[in-house]
Amino acid sequence: MADPSERAAGDAAGRGDVAADLEPALGRINEVLLSIAAGRFDARAERDYSGDPLDVLAFLVNASAEEVARLVEALRHEREELSRAQQQLVQSAKLAALGQLAGGVAHELNQPLTVIRTLAQLIPEHAEARVADHVADLELIGKAAERMGHIVDSVRTFARQSSFKRRRIEPALPLADALELLGEQIKQHGIDLDLTVAPELPLLLGDAERLEQVFVNLLANARDALDALPADAPRNIRIAVEQDGAHIRYTVEDSGGGILPEHAAQIFEPFFTTKALGRGTGLGLSVSQGIVAEHGGELCCGSAPTGGARFTVRIPIRSDESEA
Repeated sequence: MADPSERAAGDAAGRGDVAADLEPALGRINEVLLSIAAGRFDARAERDYSGDPLDVLAFLVNASAEEVARLVEALRHEREELSRAQQQLVQSAKLAALGQLAGGVAHELNQPLTVIRTLAQLIPEHAEARVADHVADLELIGKAAERMGHIVDSVRTFARQSSFKRRRIEPALPLADALELLGEQIKQHGIDLDLTVAPELPLLLGDAERLEQVFVNLLANARDALDALPADAPRNIRIAVEQDGAHIRYTVEDSGGGILPEHAAQIFEPFFTTKALGRGTGLGLSVSQGIVAEHGGELCCGSAPTGGARFTVRIPIRSDESEA
């Protein structure tokens, strides 16, 4: 009869031989699992179709790889569908805002058009005059036409549908583009505009057209809030652009009636609006928040010192490495 210690030693040696035999196969299965974890879902473990535990393990690993691949593809498809839906929502909000701006844009176009029409009527009345005698008039016509071109280009740029694309921009650029569309209209409404841009701001990695849409929405909301005031109430919009640590901070304040506490929790919800029928879609702030979130930033609201509304947009300043 064998000594118990000898039997134990023999069993241990046998287990060691089995482990040594399994180690290469387990190593290959481990490599497949690491490949799957790295996103290479076409990796497969070798099988001998013997039905032994190692073959079953290889089968389970391969089945898991196929299922994960299907789930990832479905997730990619869902993300593409969501992206398309977001693009359509952004475009719908753009067109809605443009519809509300149409009256102001038409008025802005009418001013230079009136200059051109008036001078064009006056010049033929002096048929005996030389071209040199009308240099000043022709310069006014040229400036008026240039102004109309700027307005039309601004409207065309704002209205077109484009995908989200970052590039290096001056932080004040999207705000300046928004004021190109709304600045004259704000003046027509008797609103004083105070714009402060801090000097030497770093370039911002962002989509200027998308950010312009944010500021068009914020400025239009401020204008509407001020229009609701009594005739003798002061009407002011204050805008500040400055660096806030690793962010560019935009502040838009108005001297309107402010945001009611019961509305504060709903203000960024899609289709929520306190405006009269036909004055707003309720998409502006919701879409604006989404655009800011795309930039990795935040859009929040509060009260201005004047008691009106204050909206703050914070966009992170990205390093050159994040642009790649």
